[in-house]
Amino acid sequence: MIRNLAFWNTSPHFRGAFWKVSFCLCFSAINGIVRYLSQVAESIGQMPLPAYEVAFFQSLFGLVFLVPWILQNGPESLKTRHPFLQTCRICLSAIGIVLCYTAFSYMPLAQAVALMFLGPLITAVGARIFLKETISIERGLAIMVGFVGGGFISQTIFIPGTISLIGLLPVLAAACFSGATLIIRRLTREDSPQLIVTYLLLFTAPILFVPTLFFGTMPDPWQWPWLLMMGGLAASAHLCLCKAYASTEVSYLIPYGFTKWFASALVGAAAFGEIPSYWTCLGAFVLMGAIVSLSFGEVRRHAVQRGSLTV
Repeated sequence: MIRNLAFWNTSPHFRGAFWKVSFCLCFSAINGIVRYLSQVAESIGQMPLPAYEVAFFQSLFGLVFLVPWILQNGPESLKTRHPFLQTCRICLSAIGIVLCYTAFSYMPLAQAVALMFLGPLITAVGARIFLKETISIERGLAIMVGFVGGGFISQTIFIPGTISLIGLLPVLAAACFSGATLIIRRLTREDSPQLIVTYLLLFTAPILFVPTLFFGTMPDPWQWPWLLMMGGLAASAHLCLCKAYASTEVSYLIPYGFTKWFASALVGAAAFGEIPSYWTCLGAFVLMGAIVSLSFGEVRRHAVQRGSLTV
């Protein structure tokens, strides 16, 4: 077992990186399945399953994979000390999932995933507006460069008339996921990763069941195995993410999150012939650089603050 390895037990940074990369690979596979379900349905003249219905079955089947843990630990294992934070995280995640799955149905995977990297920049701007946090010149430049990268990806600066509401969906999803990520970091201090994931899937399914019941369609037989696979991958991905945040600092894990873009681009190219454009690649790398600068600038700022407090 990997847990018996000495470096695994003594290196929280390695554990965090391992779990974060595993999370990215799981969700890249999910992204590919969402795209596949949409393309195959269109090729045979069917309406693709709505994003909220795909997300509902993903949550439902993902919960099935966690039933053994629930049965093993009993009802006591479902008690949380932070019901309000759990509720906020569930709502943000549910909205984010529906938004990004809708985007994956209409946009190339590499482009949609790259635009979702705007999330940390949006979080920083939101913290300045709503929390009155200060933004240094260095952080301000990183944010500006990051949004320029987002412009490269969307190509709206260079190709007039390409602005579309679809292009905003990954950005809005990124904002939702950024909020959920901050909440996860707080929850992992006292709640187990299994509990956090169980709450997400347990309560996301009923929320998404309402639109599925009234507006959804019954999946065809060929779609069921893919939906079941999505459930298993989603449960695994969320567990990996919670374990990553429980292992080490969020700022350390940020560069490993870029695995999601490379893996999604590979899935898009191999499975659907979606070769990322020059502007998508350029914008993605600009965004990655801006995020790294922003995150490590924040680390240095906190280090200086801690140093001043200890003097």
